[in-house]
Amino acid sequence: MKKSINQFIGTASLKTLLFLLLTSFQFSAYGKIIPLVSKGKSDYVIVISAKENESEKQAALLLQKYVSQISGYAPPISKNQLVNRKKTIYINVSNAIKNPDGFSIKTKNGKLYIEGGNKKGCIYGVVTLLEKYMGCRYYSSTYAVIPSTKDINLPEIDLKDEPKNDCRIVYIVDKVGQEFLDWNRLNTVDEIFAKGYYVHTFGKLVPWQEYFKAHPEYFSEMNGRRNIDQLCLSNPEVLKLTIEKLKREMALQPNEEYWSVSQNDNFSYCQCEKCNKIIAEEGSPSGPIIRFVNEVAKQFPDKIISTLAYEYSRKAPAITKPAKNVQVMLCTIELNRSKAIEEDKGSESFKNDIIEWGKICNHIYLWDYNIDFANSVSPFPNLQVLQPNIQFFVKNNVSAHFQQANASVGSEFSELKVYLLSRLLWNPDANVAQITDEFLNGYYGNAAPWIKKYIDKLESELKKSGDGLDIYGHPTSHQNTFLSQDNVNDYNAYFDNAEKETQNDATQLLHVKVARLPLQFAIMEIGKNDMFGPRGWYSEKNGDYTVIPEKVQMIEDFYSVCQQANIDHLNESGLTPKSYYESTKRFIDVQVKGNYSFKKKVTSDVAPSPQYNKGDLAYLTNGVRGDSNYKVHWLGWDGIDFTLTLDLEKTVQAKTIEISSLWDGKSWILHPAGIRCLVSDNGKDFTEVGNVLTEGNQEKAEVSKVFSFTAPQKGIRYVKFEIKGTKQLPEWHPSAGSKSWVFIDEIVVR
Repeated sequence: MKKSINQFIGTASLKTLLFLLLTSFQFSAYGKIIPLVSKGKSDYVIVISAKENESEKQAALLLQKYVSQISGYAPPISKNQLVNRKKTIYINVSNAIKNPDGFSIKTKNGKLYIEGGNKKGCIYGVVTLLEKYMGCRYYSSTYAVIPSTKDINLPEIDLKDEPKNDCRIVYIVDKVGQEFLDWNRLNTVDEIFAKGYYVHTFGKLVPWQEYFKAHPEYFSEMNGRRNIDQLCLSNPEVLKLTIEKLKREMALQPNEEYWSVSQNDNFSYCQCEKCNKIIAEEGSPSGPIIRFVNEVAKQFPDKIISTLAYEYSRKAPAITKPAKNVQVMLCTIELNRSKAIEEDKGSESFKNDIIEWGKICNHIYLWDYNIDFANSVSPFPNLQVLQPNIQFFVKNNVSAHFQQANASVGSEFSELKVYLLSRLLWNPDANVAQITDEFLNGYYGNAAPWIKKYIDKLESELKKSGDGLDIYGHPTSHQNTFLSQDNVNDYNAYFDNAEKETQNDATQLLHVKVARLPLQFAIMEIGKNDMFGPRGWYSEKNGDYTVIPEKVQMIEDFYSVCQQANIDHLNESGLTPKSYYESTKRFIDVQVKGNYSFKKKVTSDVAPSPQYNKGDLAYLTNGVRGDSNYKVHWLGWDGIDFTLTLDLEKTVQAKTIEISSLWDGKSWILHPAGIRCLVSDNGKDFTEVGNVLTEGNQEKAEVSKVFSFTAPQKGIRYVKFEIKGTKQLPEWHPSAGSKSWVFIDEIVVR
């Protein structure tokens, strides 16, 4: 075992190494052995064609690199295929292999032949040789197991393989490098789509900033009014502008084949008279989209025009079929993740939709979701549905996949999900149990049995509960089921044992600690939901509240592991571990002692949305500051100004007055444009004590903001906050022009 490249080092338990060595190098039972390297020496040469084929070249370099790392011998690379050598490794693109990513590996008369399709077949052939016959494993972008031996012996080989799916994308947030992607046989968005034209492109094709003022008729009509949310697809001028824009863009990227003409990311769609007529004829809002996109596709017969079947447009049109050069991106965003789609009664409408699209479309690109976007570092036991879902998609005419796992260090079992998904996209019928066990043994070493116990119990408890899994869910939704206190006690015991098993291996110990972060996150979040209850952060004695030391240590440990593992975000909105740490510390700093506003009544001239904490204004003075999650202890107002009034019930001599707001740009939540604070001793005559404005366009902002005011040197009983909302999302936002939210929490008067 040794370093392979600077960016990663592989270490493994003795059990793992023995497994790899026994399965990779002891081939005497399989027939004639080919001694590729003996005692660190060899006469073998890699031969590629003289045509400078990039696939052959990269495959040869990959093989040379890893044979060298394993044995110390780096086979030379030659372009002279005419030399008749006995000890030769031929790597060639072959016209006989029709699948561009397919390959064959064959030994004959002491020679090794790796042939591939015209895309990446040769590269994938080399990767398979290294994995299957030399014991190499690339478990994550930072961790690989590369055996060390002076002897590499190959058995007789006659192997052919090709992927079931043409496009295999697992969305990985972290920068992982091309070699890691090739090792996992994965594509990328940039590899397939024109730059800037992947998805949600209506706003780019016909920008509202440029056209809305003079031509509101180019844009969607709802309730009799034009808005900037979407385009009016029945307007011929919109079609003309779209085609003209694409012609200009395609001239800049002439070699790109796939171009997106697709709806913006919101729930609106045009309901003008003409669009509504088409919707009625087609039985779905996808009707105007497909008709529009077909017209675009006519102008570009050598390109693939991609569009979305997403949320309101998911149902296939009844009449119009997508043109041959139209790709439909079918999305599963609404579905439950706890059950396989085919078995889930709640997914009946999607099952019908994919069947109907499959009947009329030759190019379905399936966009699936495999993570909790709101809380990526949180238990989300969905591993058991990955295979049946991919099998279901393939069965229904899907050969292009985008698995949005948002994979990054710290996200729940991120490395395992990428490892498993990549192999299932290649072969949907692969042995999941075998792949999972192999990964756990290699990545967690001696802790593997305990990690497996944790995974298995999470899944079994989820199944027992009947709970669904929401991709915008929160641990509190499961606090009485698979995250009950009894279950959490078992999970903690498993991780305690896992840490003991890896205490002498710093790398694998860190892997275990990172795997434990979602459990810790769930414990802390459930505690926040019931601060003074049995699972809360505080214990109460004689009316005094004392924070529980073990909980405080947990947030310290959580933040420390995040720093050690270089984890830079905890959810899709980009919440950083530092922001989470600081907001949690702020949250558990309950505002009780010396807080005149504790449990005092607040009124609002405009009621907050009942979606969040039931719109209960008591949350504003319950002594608990909201943290980074807008669903916990925050109240929201949508696109309006409003006024809050606090009654302290008696006249007090205060020094400071505070009120807090939240920022979560991806959730359309911005800090108020400003807050004006006024005070009164009689509830009628108010005096201003301050007016704090929010500076900048809030493209980047602190997660929580405290608006602080100095109280006057006189008695006050009433405090009024005039809160000016931002009302609309600014131009930097993907949904610019839509209503923005303001979220407010704890009022503190000292």
